[in-house]
Amino acid sequence: MMEIKTRVPGMVQEIFVKPGDQVKIKDVVAKMEAMKMVQSILSPVEGEVVEVMVEQGERVRGGAVLMVIE
Repeated sequence: MMEIKTRVPGMVQEIFVKPGDQVKIKDVVAKMEAMKMVQSILSPVEGEVVEVMVEQGERVRGGAVLMVIE
């Protein structure tokens, strides 16, 4: 099981996956805005999205868990 976390605080702009979706390494799973820049959040592993812990438009702290992939 792999938790995908943010590196810096910011706002979740878009979420591209939902529980049950299959992802591959380097798939874009979400986009975040931090320090006026938009960055893509990539999956570091291949597997199934088990849980999405955030919603679009939500502000998160650095190190927050965005989703879990198994």
